[in-house]
Amino acid sequence: MNKDSISQQLESLSDQLAESVAHQAREEQFAKEANERFSKNLKCFEQYYPDIAKAINAHQVRDDFCLHVTTSGHGNFVPKNGSAPIYSQSPIEQTQGQVDKQLNNPVMSLTDYTGYGQNQEDERLHVKYMTQLTNLMVDVREQNKEKLHKIPESFPSAIIFGIGLGYHIPLLLERTQFDYIFLIEPDFEQFFASLFCTDWHQVIADIDEQGGCLFFHLGVDHASFIQDIEKVAEDVGAFALVRSFCYQHTPGKELNTLIQQWVKDYFRFQFGHGFYNDAVTGLAHGIHHIRNKAAWLTNSAKHLNKETPIFIIGNGPSLDEAEAFIKRNHHKAIVIAAGTSIATLYKKGISVDFHVLVERPYSNYKIFGEIVPPEVYQNTNLIGLSTLYPDTNHRYKWSGIAAKGAEAGTSLLDILALQHLSQTLPKIPYCNPVVANAAMSFALYLGFRNVYLFGVDNGKAPGGAHHSKDSIYRDRNEDTDDEGHCHVPIEGHTLPANFGGHVLSNDLFMVAHSQLEKLLRYYDVNSCLNVGNGAKLEKAMGVEAEDLLDIEEQYDIESIVEQIKAECFSTFPLDDVSDESIALDGLKELTEHICQIASEPVANRREAADQLRRQARYLYAYRDSKWGHLFHVIRGSLLYYHCPLITLLYTYEDEAFCVEQYRRLNDLWMSYIKEIYTHFCDHYTEKCDLGRE
Repeated sequence: MNKDSISQQLESLSDQLAESVAHQAREEQFAKEANERFSKNLKCFEQYYPDIAKAINAHQVRDDFCLHVTTSGHGNFVPKNGSAPIYSQSPIEQTQGQVDKQLNNPVMSLTDYTGYGQNQEDERLHVKYMTQLTNLMVDVREQNKEKLHKIPESFPSAIIFGIGLGYHIPLLLERTQFDYIFLIEPDFEQFFASLFCTDWHQVIADIDEQGGCLFFHLGVDHASFIQDIEKVAEDVGAFALVRSFCYQHTPGKELNTLIQQWVKDYFRFQFGHGFYNDAVTGLAHGIHHIRNKAAWLTNSAKHLNKETPIFIIGNGPSLDEAEAFIKRNHHKAIVIAAGTSIATLYKKGISVDFHVLVERPYSNYKIFGEIVPPEVYQNTNLIGLSTLYPDTNHRYKWSGIAAKGAEAGTSLLDILALQHLSQTLPKIPYCNPVVANAAMSFALYLGFRNVYLFGVDNGKAPGGAHHSKDSIYRDRNEDTDDEGHCHVPIEGHTLPANFGGHVLSNDLFMVAHSQLEKLLRYYDVNSCLNVGNGAKLEKAMGVEAEDLLDIEEQYDIESIVEQIKAECFSTFPLDDVSDESIALDGLKELTEHICQIASEPVANRREAADQLRRQARYLYAYRDSKWGHLFHVIRGSLLYYHCPLITLLYTYEDEAFCVEQYRRLNDLWMSYIKEIYTHFCDHYTEKCDLGRE
């Protein structure tokens, strides 16, 4: 071996030794900083996010959990079941490049607010102002301004998929201020590792100082993720989501599934907020239910035989598949007819114990008065949601009302129930948007678990019928000679079918289907039989009608029905609702203060967005107060205007143009708010006359 070779080896060994010594020094420095960082972060989470702090303290890391120190002195991590670390040897430099790329070429959610439509025959206040909103948004669009192509210094929301070790969060916040930030990480251990690497305590402090909102969604799957997001939208308003910067930090199958779910379910956050006219008529109907001495659902019976079979019957085409079984067994079960299925069952010669209805308008009341003879109702019990057209009560042998959550009328009645019944009213969960949801929610709330679903299809087979052959609906809407009623087209979506293949669905049934699945998860029910080839329901057992076994046990159905009515319902000891409870002065104060905030001058996007946020937070402060019904009177209309207002601010590159158009729409919003007050004063006991000639 020559001297040069020996010299080279010694030099190499010297370099390796130096690097080893340097790496050891980096590890020691990182360990010291990481442990201090973890302690500060944990203390911060204990203050701001106590549930997450509990999860951190309870977390057991896997045996091979290890943070690797990179040549840049930062932590790196190999995720569970991963084969490589998340980052390179320079995590910050690598992440900075990702942040630059995604901010300059962003993926942003965007809703088109030019399609609300114009119904000249509908004279309701909300329709009037939504028509004006549509016209303004069309005018803005036709000016063909350049669209926003990168994230500015402020932006409404960020939905960040993947926390990794958190390096991207401070880098993002250095560049852009977000009002709402949603952090989604299905792998809790990655978040746990980030506590050693990212100064979350500083991130949280900075966002808190700016008045922003930071939401962690940790260890979520695709179902719980959407539920979490829906809960946030309910708590702070859907405007927190309609204009969002969508950022993916780390790769992975689970994250990709979450992103696909977000794209699929985004439509849920755009509409369906409720609105002023719905709120005021719902309030009026609650007042009339009091005047009618209707019985209100106040508790679940403790001594019911919970094994009693419950037949919930919708009007889907699969009802015909089970007709023979229902005819043989309906006297051995409590039969709950959902909506127009009462007419279908009448044609089939099947009696009904409870009929469930939910709709507000007079038109629905009128239709139901025509589809079966009066004596059918006189031999049937009614279960209605609190929003139901109140004259409906008088048709039935007995009528009971269940409180629907997130309603002006329910909030008012809760206060009255506290005063006169020493309790609030139970809100049967996930009871909308269609009647089958309310029927299922009612049955599960009472504690019944032996539930059969017939004709609750949430769709139709491709090329198949849309409803039962005996329903009141036409086979085809275009058959104008047919005496049947028009049906809502079933198209635009698909859902897996019970026994393979798929059914066609629409927006309404997609939400109804999702609500049924949430209901089954909420009560942790696995014994529900979903009969026929409708849409498959998670946690329900799909069963062919021909495979059903006849019910052998005999139940005293009449006695059980009477027990439900006697033990689960109470009547308010009131003849009417006082003016003091309605709180017209409170509504005047509320609307005037919103207009006061909205009338303040704004010079840029940031100031305008802050103006919207202040209005919303002021309104949401009313939600759980004695004037909670006033919150619901305004809430839906605020969302229907604030969502396009915040979107308009961040749609075009020209900030001055955005602010100018914002002012135009804001003027409309203030006019709407002022008119809500004057209209409410004269109409808060007026029933929904939609459809009255």
